[in-house]
Amino acid sequence: MHDIKFIKKDPKHFDDSLIKRNLKPCSKQLINLHEQYLNYLNEKQSLQETKNSLSKQFSNKPENKEEIKENVTKIKKKLEDLNLLAEKKINELNNILLNLPNILSDETPFGKSENDNIIVKGHEKINEFKFSPKNHLEIAEKFNLIDYDSAIKISGSRFSILKNDLAILHRALTNFMLDNNTREYNYKECVVPELVKPSSLEGTGQLPKFNDDLFKTNFNNLYLIPTSEVSLANLHRESIINRKELPIKYTAFSNCFRAEAGASGKDTKGLMREHQFGKVELVTFSEPSESRNELDRMIACVENIIKKLDLPFRIVKLCSGDIGFSSSLTFDFEIWMPGQNRFREVSSCSNCTDFQSRRMKTRLKNFETGEIYFPHTLNGSSLAIGRLLIAILENFQQEDCSVEIPTILTKYTNGLTKISRND
Repeated sequence: MHDIKFIKKDPKHFDDSLIKRNLKPCSKQLINLHEQYLNYLNEKQSLQETKNSLSKQFSNKPENKEEIKENVTKIKKKLEDLNLLAEKKINELNNILLNLPNILSDETPFGKSENDNIIVKGHEKINEFKFSPKNHLEIAEKFNLIDYDSAIKISGSRFSILKNDLAILHRALTNFMLDNNTREYNYKECVVPELVKPSSLEGTGQLPKFNDDLFKTNFNNLYLIPTSEVSLANLHRESIINRKELPIKYTAFSNCFRAEAGASGKDTKGLMREHQFGKVELVTFSEPSESRNELDRMIACVENIIKKLDLPFRIVKLCSGDIGFSSSLTFDFEIWMPGQNRFREVSSCSNCTDFQSRRMKTRLKNFETGEIYFPHTLNGSSLAIGRLLIAILENFQQEDCSVEIPTILTKYTNGLTKISRND
């Protein structure tokens, strides 16, 4: 949610950010709506003062009390009408603001699409195979690691059942990443609800903009979460945080649910784009002046995981045409997938500045000065487990399709070092 005071103070900056996102500037429309709203409020105040004056006269039992009574009745009707008009204008303004993305950082490069993203760190030691590498699906099906037929019978397309060693590897990755985040980077581990209220999704920016990509239940108007960012960020909604507690850093594993409404025909089989997938998430509440540094720390946390897994990766700064709705500045991690002969995104680390905290009414307080203001929020995937499974299967495959498991994970797999069984 944007601050209308900021828009009025610097409409050019606001419009320039929209233009960079390939959207139409609209500061004039917003300011006009707010001015109309304020005019109605001023008119209401003036009428209320007149009404109070007439009521005071009426209490003195004047001769023209019937005339005064009639005027008071008319004013009451006008006040009711003005209330409706003011409410209509403020709702119209807020509805537009709710659908407008965050203001971009000066660091975010201009671009039309993902083709204009900037590689800020190049890949490391891409494996050179002496054979033609297979994709993860071929490997998984050879060793009976994925059961699509049963998943389709149970739930339909874009679902899968992980079995045997792949299920063990999924669990191992989850525990390894949570240990990395909590023990080395001081994130607090949480187990969070996977069903949330619409207000929670509105707070982080998924609603109303991305309603078509969400799964809504018929129970208490609840939605399945698209990421645990929603639950973690809303831990402090409608509350005041003591600034001395910052930074507050959370991590959680959750199942995530997405309709993939815009992915028709893309990655229809495999683990890249499923309706349900597991993910470990990072969320940070930060002092505004420290949020850029906190973003670097979050990026370091994710990079540490990928390096420990010995996977070839690159870091990409997203351009204005590809960045997310709630983000001001985003860096993606992409891992080389030899079975697909391309890099694929496995994590996004974003600084959302005060965009989400305003929507969630999350505030900071300096108890020494009494100052109240909005924190910055940051979020990052750490990491999407299905996509890491793809990366491991494809990068560590052998000529016989067996897969060497990264050494760092063997203590989480009960000693399993290689996928080669067909149970």
